[in-house]
Amino acid sequence: MGREDSVLKQFFKDNNRFADLFNQTLFKGKPVIDPRKLTDMDTTQAEIIPLKAGSEKVIQKSRDVAKLYNNEIELVILGLEHQHQVHYAMPARVMLYDALTYEGQYKEIAKEHRRQRDLTPKEWLSQFSKTDKLIPVVTLVVYYGREPWDGPRALRDMFGIASPFRDLAGNYPMNLIEVNAIKDVEAYDDDLMALFAFVKYQKDRKSLEQLIAAHKQYFSSVSREIYATIRNVVDISDVDMYVENQSDGGRINMCEALQQIREDGEKRGIKIGREDGIRIGEERGEKRGIALGEKRGIQKVARELLKNNHPIPYIAEVTKLSVIEVEELKRNM
Repeated sequence: MGREDSVLKQFFKDNNRFADLFNQTLFKGKPVIDPRKLTDMDTTQAEIIPLKAGSEKVIQKSRDVAKLYNNEIELVILGLEHQHQVHYAMPARVMLYDALTYEGQYKEIAKEHRRQRDLTPKEWLSQFSKTDKLIPVVTLVVYYGREPWDGPRALRDMFGIASPFRDLAGNYPMNLIEVNAIKDVEAYDDDLMALFAFVKYQKDRKSLEQLIAAHKQYFSSVSREIYATIRNVVDISDVDMYVENQSDGGRINMCEALQQIREDGEKRGIKIGREDGIRIGEERGEKRGIALGEKRGIQKVARELLKNNHPIPYIAEVTKLSVIEVEELKRNM
C-alpha cells in the first residue's frame, strides 16, 4: 500500500466522512447511511483453494476501507477502494473483493450449521438453509487521477467483441467516482469538499481560490490532519513553506497561505518584469548604438570624397546615402 492510500485509509476511517462520501455519490445526497451505525471491519480477505496432491493456494486481498452498516433493519458491507491511476482490470478486481466477502460469509454460516447440526437432509449438500441470507456488499472506487478514467466500468467492458455469448456472460458493474469530474464538490461536507477541491482544481488555482474564499471560515482553520491528507494526494509543495511559518501548531490558515503565495508571485512578477525591461532596453540601446556608429562611419567616408571633389551622385551611389543627405553633408562642411 502506497503512502497516499495509507493516508486516505486513515482519513476515511472517520464514519462521518465515509457516510458523506457514500450518501453524496451513490444516493444523490440523501442521508441513507447514518454514520452512527457504521463499524469498522477487517479489510483482509483470504480464500484457500485446494489443489492436487494435497497442496493448496491462498488468495488474499486487502481492501482500503471496509465498514459494516447496521440500521437494525438490514446489514450492508461497504467497501472503499482508492485509485490514483487508471486500473484496466478494476471491475474484475472489485468482483474478486466482493466474491471473497460473500465466500467468507457463506463459510461462516456453514460452519455454524455444522456446529448446531440444524440442517435438513435437503439443505445438507449446500450447508446453507433455505432461510439463510448473505449480507449485500457494495464497493465504491474513488479515482483521484488527473486524466479522465478511460478504463472499463463493468466486467462486460473487459470482454471481446460483441457476440451472443458476451450477453449471456454475467456482468458486474462497478461503482466509480472520478474526483475531477465531480460537478459540485461543495455538495460534500467540509473535509471531503476540501480534499476533492484540491484534487479537482490542482491545475486551476483561480477556481480553487474562489472556492476557498466562499468557505473562508472553514479554510481559515484547517486541521493538520486534513492538510496532511491533501498534501499526500495533491502536490501543494508551494504552500508548505507558508504553512511552516504559521505559529498555530494545531490549525492551518489556508486563506492566508494562498494570499501570501499570490502576493509573493506578484512581487516576483514585477521584479522579473523590471529586469526584463532593463535587459531589453540595453539590447535595443546596443543595437541603436551600432547602427548609429555605422551611419557616422559612412558619413565620414562621404565627407572625404567631397573634399576630393567627387561628384555628389557618385558619392551617393558608393555610400548608399541619398543625394539629399550628401548635399546636407556638403553644406555643413
